[in-house]
Amino acid sequence: MNIQLTITIAGQDHPQLINQLAAKTHELGGKWLVSKINRLDNQIVGLIKVDIPAETAAMLKEAFNRLTDLNVRIIEAPQAAPKGSVESLKLKVESSDRPGIVNDITNILDDIGIEIVKIENYRIGVADLGQALFIAELMVEVPSEVNVDQLLEAVQQVEEDMRVSVVE
Repeated sequence: MNIQLTITIAGQDHPQLINQLAAKTHELGGKWLVSKINRLDNQIVGLIKVDIPAETAAMLKEAFNRLTDLNVRIIEAPQAAPKGSVESLKLKVESSDRPGIVNDITNILDDIGIEIVKIENYRIGVADLGQALFIAELMVEVPSEVNVDQLLEAVQQVEEDMRVSVVE
């Protein structure tokens, strides 16, 4: 019987690190189902979902945890509950920046029952305006009973100049 593990990693990057992790998983009869790994300034952060035989899972955990430059957290992934009818959308948000803007956007989405699958945001300083612009892209799952136009309008209420659109 196989189990699924969700593994998070963060720490110092070094040559062949990802290959070492993948090779050890393969050696123990496992496979990476999904991985999202990013490098920034010689640091690495990642999320890996692994399917592995139950009898070798402990050996994989031990091997990953032996990497001293890496913070590793491994949990057994619960069985996914069946979802109702949802639509996956990619939203783009643009606005002037201010403290708390991410909190306000995520609160509105949560209040409406929207699940955030992924969020990436950044700020760009605009010297001519003397302020920063906030830009975010979100992958969300929208229940079928939620009107998309009303969703966009609700998020736009966060900031007077906020623009929210669905990206195709």
